[in-house]
Amino acid sequence: MEDVVVIGAGIVGACAALNLAQRGLRVRIVDSAPPGSGCSFGNAGLIAVDHVAPLASPETMAGLSRMLLRGDSPLRLHKRSLPRMAPWMLEFAAQAQRPRFRRNTRALASLVTGAAQAWRRLLDRHIAAELFRDIGSLYVFEQPVAHATERAQLDLLDQHGVRYENLSAEQVRRDYLPSLTPHISHARYFPGMASVTNPQQVVVRIFEAALAAGASFTSAAVDALRALPDGRVGVTLNGETHPAAKVLIAAGSRSAELAQQLGARIPLTNERGYHVQLAAPSQDTLRVPVSFVERGFTCNPMTQGIRLAGTVELGARGAPDWRRADLLATQFHTLFPGEQAPQVASRWYGERPTLPDYLPMIGEISGARNAFVATGHQHLGLTLGPLTGELVAQLMARDIPAVDLAPFRIDRF
Repeated sequence: MEDVVVIGAGIVGACAALNLAQRGLRVRIVDSAPPGSGCSFGNAGLIAVDHVAPLASPETMAGLSRMLLRGDSPLRLHKRSLPRMAPWMLEFAAQAQRPRFRRNTRALASLVTGAAQAWRRLLDRHIAAELFRDIGSLYVFEQPVAHATERAQLDLLDQHGVRYENLSAEQVRRDYLPSLTPHISHARYFPGMASVTNPQQVVVRIFEAALAAGASFTSAAVDALRALPDGRVGVTLNGETHPAAKVLIAAGSRSAELAQQLGARIPLTNERGYHVQLAAPSQDTLRVPVSFVERGFTCNPMTQGIRLAGTVELGARGAPDWRRADLLATQFHTLFPGEQAPQVASRWYGERPTLPDYLPMIGEISGARNAFVATGHQHLGLTLGPLTGELVAQLMARDIPAVDLAPFRIDRF
C-alpha cells in the first residue's frame, strides 16, 4: 500500500510528489497521459511574480462587455454555453466586487510573493536549472492607461514588493525590442519575472527527480475514488481498487469530477487557451519575453522558437477553433512589421482549470479525511507549482503550512 497516491503528473502533481517522496513517504503518481503533457505542456512559460491580483476584479468587469464585442478579443464566451456557465459567471461577478477583490488579492499575493523563493529552492536541488532564465519580462501597453487605473495597479505592485520599471516607447525599442512597431504607448519591465525555455521538460525534470527520490508512476486513468471505512481512500485503476493512506487530486480540469466522488463540490470551469510555436522569425527577435496587455497574449523565445500563448475561451467544448491560434500569429506580424512573416511550426490548445475567484484550491476534503485537492491554478500553474508542492506536502504530513491556506479551502463557495 502506498502512503500517498498523487493523481496528476502536471506541474502541481509532480512538485507535490517530489516533496512528499523527499519526506520518505511511498508515493505513487497516477496519470493516463505522459508527465507534463496537459496545460503544463502549452503554457506561456512565465513565472509571473507580478500577478498579485486575481482576474476577477472590478477592472475586468468594467471592460468585459467591450472585450466580448471585439472580433479579435482575447476573451470569448460561447453563447450556447451560457445556461451551463451562468452559475460560474454570477459567482465570478460577485468575487469581482471590490471588498472581495481586496480580500482575494491579499490571498493570492500570499502565494505569488513566495513563488520565486520556492523556484529557487527547486533550482538549488539542481532540478531544471538549465531550462530556467532570470532575465525579466516586459508588459507592453499600446494605448495610454487612465491615470487612476494605472495608479491603482502600481499601488498594488508597490504594496506587495513587486519590482518594476516604467519605460517609454523609445526605451522599449532601444533597449529590448528594436523591431517592435512604434505605435505603442509605454511598457513596464519586471526584472523579477523569470521564464523557462521548455515548460514540458521542466515538468519532466521534476517528475524524474520525484522518481529518483523513490516515487513510482502508473500510467492509467482513475476510474473511481471512494472513502474506505478504515479512513483510507480507495483508488480504482483498470477495475481494481487500491487502498491508499492519503490521496492528492491534482488532475487539473478533471479534479472537480474526481473530488465530487468524495463529496466535494468544486465550481471548476475550463478556460481554453491556445499557443502557436513559430519556426520563423527566430527566437533572437526577442531579447526577453513580452506580453501585450490589450491583446492578451505573451511572446516567449524558447528553445524550439518563439511561442505565442494566450486567449481565453469560456464554455468551449468539442473541437478547437484554430482561428483563435492563427490570430496570435497575425497579431505578432502586426506588432513586429519589420520581421519576416511568421511561419507556424505547431499549434496547441488546452484547458486551464479555473475557479470563479481566480484563486487555487488547496486543502483537505471535509468528510473524506486523507483526501486532498490542489487545483484551480488557472494561468499560474507554472508560477505556483513548486510552492504548492511544498505546501501540500506540509499539509498532508500534518505540519503547519508555511502559508495560511484558509483562503484556498475547498468549501469556500
